[in-house]
Amino acid sequence: MITRFSAAVPSSLARRLGEHLLRTDGQEDCCFVLWRPATGARRTTAVLVDVALPLEGEHIVHGTVDFTSAYFLRSAALAAERGCGVGLIHSHPQGRGWQRLNQVDHDAEASFAAQALALTDHPLLGMTFAGGDGGHSARIWQQHGPRHYRPLHAESVRVVGEEFAVTFNSLLLPTPVVTSAQQRSLSAWGQQTQNTLARLHVGVVGTGSVGMLVVEALARTGIGRLTLFDFDTVETVNLDRLLHATSRDARMKRPKVRLAAREARRAATASEFQVTALEASITEPDGFVVAADCDVLFSCVDRPWPRHVLNQLAYAHLIPVVDGGVSVDARGGSLQGAEWRAHIAAPGRACLECLGQYDSAYVPMERDGLLEDPSYITGLPTDHPLRRKENVFVFSTAAAAAELAQFITMVAAPAGVSDTGAHLYHLATGTLDRRTAGCDPRCPYDTALLGLGDAAPSVTGRHLAAEHARAARNTFRSRITGLAHRWREPRS
Repeated sequence: MITRFSAAVPSSLARRLGEHLLRTDGQEDCCFVLWRPATGARRTTAVLVDVALPLEGEHIVHGTVDFTSAYFLRSAALAAERGCGVGLIHSHPQGRGWQRLNQVDHDAEASFAAQALALTDHPLLGMTFAGGDGGHSARIWQQHGPRHYRPLHAESVRVVGEEFAVTFNSLLLPTPVVTSAQQRSLSAWGQQTQNTLARLHVGVVGTGSVGMLVVEALARTGIGRLTLFDFDTVETVNLDRLLHATSRDARMKRPKVRLAAREARRAATASEFQVTALEASITEPDGFVVAADCDVLFSCVDRPWPRHVLNQLAYAHLIPVVDGGVSVDARGGSLQGAEWRAHIAAPGRACLECLGQYDSAYVPMERDGLLEDPSYITGLPTDHPLRRKENVFVFSTAAAAAELAQFITMVAAPAGVSDTGAHLYHLATGTLDRRTAGCDPRCPYDTALLGLGDAAPSVTGRHLAAEHARAARNTFRSRITGLAHRWREPRS
């Protein structure tokens, strides 16, 4: 039984739905959609994958809208053939924001909830389109007994792609109070954007030099829910580039993610702030399902396997991924140049592999632990993409700022622009390259994998480095605990 629910729509499909549902005569309209489940640790998302528009005579518009049983059966058969559920979306032409379910609409959807489940093996999805502002609301009809179905209302519906918009259910996710500490942010982008930022559930994957800066900025900006992922430990070698890290953190072998969560709580300006720290890799099954609960993910990692996983979340689960990175050229023992990049992976935009952020051919090597083998790494050519290129704090700040700018552009859409393309900055020349094209024509992410949700191939597994890092910390903690017990024992 699903207990928490949301829905997600690719922006290209949202535009098709809007073109059909917004009638020139101002009357209501409807159509059926196909959807697949995308299951997280606590929340299930209905990912819309297609629309079945009515054929001649399959729906009747007369102020309100009705449809024939033939239209429903045709749509349900199409959904079952593709392994999808079926959903009905209807319009409220003058509506704005989240639309509550009135009695007429409730009875109409309830009347064929049982048929939808029987024909597709998925619950009926009900949606309402608000013609006044293009917002969406959603519910899923679950069986609670023989011939008894009740709607579970979504927390939010997000439109993801070249555009990004979220309609929140204020009964489940009320608008937080703007605090006095957020006045400067509010003056920059206004109440509506601040309300969206405050209710987004944002995940940050990797809390190293770039990720720690991102976490700090998000907490100060007023993000209400943060989930952080990192299995690594603070070490002395991190102290020149890891914000807030101290020599004591290194001596105590503090997990980076715990340090990030602690500092996020100190920096947070949200009236009700929640932060969850997960000592895991997103490539592990437990990390993946928690990431699937997020509305937006920040990628602050530099390895192929986690980026491969994030790429799938961006397209199969419709969770936009804000990604970036730094490359430093220090040949000959002096700085020759540096580059940092930032972009967003989402439907209609270039994916992480098409942007050259990872090569899927190297993912099996990381899964087998080769990238943690010093002898293997040192045997590679010096310019090989798998050789770790250590970052420095100054360049980390630039990369973090570039990712955060991409995020704010996506959410706030300044001057109506939400996608400015992928950015690559060259330090030596002071120039910025932009890529505005989407994925390469043969890329599967924006085609075959788009909207697959739970039907997408598994990309997770055991992460040996994560397991070893956690085991080493547990051994250290046990030793410290043992020493503390012996110190407290009475001496004769």
